[in-house]
Amino acid sequence: MSDTPETATPETATPEPAALTATESENTPQPHALPALLLEDWTPLHRCLDWQLGQLAFAQRGAQAFTSQQVPNLINQGGLSAYRAAEVLFANCVELDQAGELEQDITCLEIAIGLGLFSLQLLDRFAALCREHGRDYYERLTWYASDGTPRMVQDAQKNGVFERHAGRVVLAVVDALDPTRLTRLDDGTTVELTGRLRAIFHTYLLCVLPANLFRRSRTGSERAESWGAVVAQTVLDKVADLPLFATLTAEQVQTLAQQRDPGALAQLVPLYPLLDLVLALAPFDPESIGEGPELRRIADQLTSSLTAAPEGEDEYVWVLHSAGAQHSLALQLQALRPNGFLLYRDYGPASAARANGNHLYQHYGATTAAGINHFALDGWLQQATDQGGRGAQVSVPPGEGEASIKTRLVSKAELPATRTAFALHFDQRAFERLEALMARARELVAKDPAGALEAYRHALLIERDNWLLLGEAGDVALRRNREMGLAQTLLTEALRINPWYAAGTWNSLGDLYWAANEFGAARQSYQRAVQANPEHWQGYLNLSDCCLREGDWAGAVEHAAQALARDVEGEQAERAQKLLVLAAERLGQQRQRAQVLRKARQAGTSR
Repeated sequence: MSDTPETATPETATPEPAALTATESENTPQPHALPALLLEDWTPLHRCLDWQLGQLAFAQRGAQAFTSQQVPNLINQGGLSAYRAAEVLFANCVELDQAGELEQDITCLEIAIGLGLFSLQLLDRFAALCREHGRDYYERLTWYASDGTPRMVQDAQKNGVFERHAGRVVLAVVDALDPTRLTRLDDGTTVELTGRLRAIFHTYLLCVLPANLFRRSRTGSERAESWGAVVAQTVLDKVADLPLFATLTAEQVQTLAQQRDPGALAQLVPLYPLLDLVLALAPFDPESIGEGPELRRIADQLTSSLTAAPEGEDEYVWVLHSAGAQHSLALQLQALRPNGFLLYRDYGPASAARANGNHLYQHYGATTAAGINHFALDGWLQQATDQGGRGAQVSVPPGEGEASIKTRLVSKAELPATRTAFALHFDQRAFERLEALMARARELVAKDPAGALEAYRHALLIERDNWLLLGEAGDVALRRNREMGLAQTLLTEALRINPWYAAGTWNSLGDLYWAANEFGAARQSYQRAVQANPEHWQGYLNLSDCCLREGDWAGAVEHAAQALARDVEGEQAERAQKLLVLAAERLGQQRQRAQVLRKARQAGTSR
């Protein structure tokens, strides 16, 4: 794995604003009232303070990073890709079984489970396929559901996400940069995976692994070559706003930033909105790192695929080097059986035109991720060799085009039937058809609810077990069409599939019960909503209404305050404030009256 170029030092880092423009990066500093405070001087992107704090945010928040939607995840958690992946796994087992090559104990791994819903829904569909076709593969399966963040795995265990697959799922912690071994959550033992896995799956994993960005320049008639590496300064940009986010002084923030202890740095995670990056190119020599030849290969591959610069004009090529992704994928291939496969989804460029750009990482709430260079990775995987000297085969789904999310099936074996299943189920046009129906349904909700429900019906014919679609359709049936029976059917089916993280669906079911005057059931549903997402302000607001109706003034105060604190966009801030004031008045009146009555009883007053 490539390390940071040692030449990218503060002394040699020279900003080139023309190369890193505001249109290419969201990180360009904006005007501010006070001078920005330097927290870290020139550092490569994947090691900079801003990046480290993004990784610490995952460790702190666990599943809550996803339930709050700070990190977009529904494309991975709604069922769309999980069900298709199950079809590919089943086709692989059948193919090898017919050839007499399928092992008795089938072992698979998902890396970076997030909420765990991908693994869950894949197992749901895989078990159903095995039952339908009379195969015993599911009963022979061990599924390692793993993540590099222990909190993620612990949350899945605490919430009981895999209870319906008890005996099949083993929760584990795995380092994506060393995926040939994992640590079981239940007994803490280390499991060696090299050469054992039938399949590996992951989504949005590679984009959170270290990456570097370089630029090769060829100038003049002699095409004299020079290289630059992108480096960053991390600054506290909105110093005047610091008291709104922490009790730390600017000097204390600067001191913490200079420490490398994760515990100290974790104190800075809440300050993420106040940070910014200043980007620059530092002179760099590819020969200074072991993977210099790989950088040159990528640059040459890009150059040969792009239109040549006119004679006399300088030639610039950006090299996004997904070093962490390459390192991880190489070891994942070692963990597979000779006829195993890797199926992953991630975002990033896959054509030379898209890859030749100033691709920088993106902020998702308090976390960060970087697009990976599929264009370079595809070629590298085909050249990557194991001890037997075999390159990997990479399957690209039909119709991919310039889709932002790319799916790849990688294996050392031919696996023609498995690849056929992959091409069928991950055909980008099928995804686009479903996404078009979903977009159409959402567009029609306000002006034609019946038409919206019809669009949802067609979408559910494609993805009948997609809890996200079921929940959305149920909400439309409830709020727009007032079809209570249909709404209850759709909402309860969505919650059968995913009762752990569908806060919005629990809230809708609560509204349905409230409208039916079933207030106890409504309150239970709202409670499940805030359990599913402790930041779901709508659920707290509705719980406050429940408490007011029941005369629980203290509960009404508490829940209205929770709603007000979590409604970061202020959508229902006025309503929450009114509920808070009303409940507080009633609570005060109750306590005053109780005090008078207690004194009266102590004095022995009679009627």
